[in-house]
Amino acid sequence: MEKEISFNTLPDAVREILEQIQVLNRRFDNLMKSRFFDEDEVASLTNCLDNQDVMQTLHISSRTLQTLRSNGTIPFSRIGKKLYYRRSDIQKILSDNFIMYKLRNYGNK
Repeated sequence: MEKEISFNTLPDAVREILEQIQVLNRRFDNLMKSRFFDEDEVASLTNCLDNQDVMQTLHISSRTLQTLRSNGTIPFSRIGKKLYYRRSDIQKILSDNFIMYKLRNYGNK
């Protein structure tokens, strides 16, 4: 349990430092309570995939992924040195390129 300090018994310099710390703590608390992102921004951040996720999803190599980026097949965003892809873009690529083949002799023994 924290012991409360009486400001009256402290020297003026220490009292001023403690008051500034309290002001900073209140500002920090207000900052933490405020919302940095709205719900749409948070949802869009959670719907991002990195290189590894996309390669595993599409079952492709890093070189193939680089080719898909270079020819504009897959849109991407770069933050620093890391690349991100929207999950919806990857799903669209999968659905646009989905081909259903009929199996020969299906049901024949």
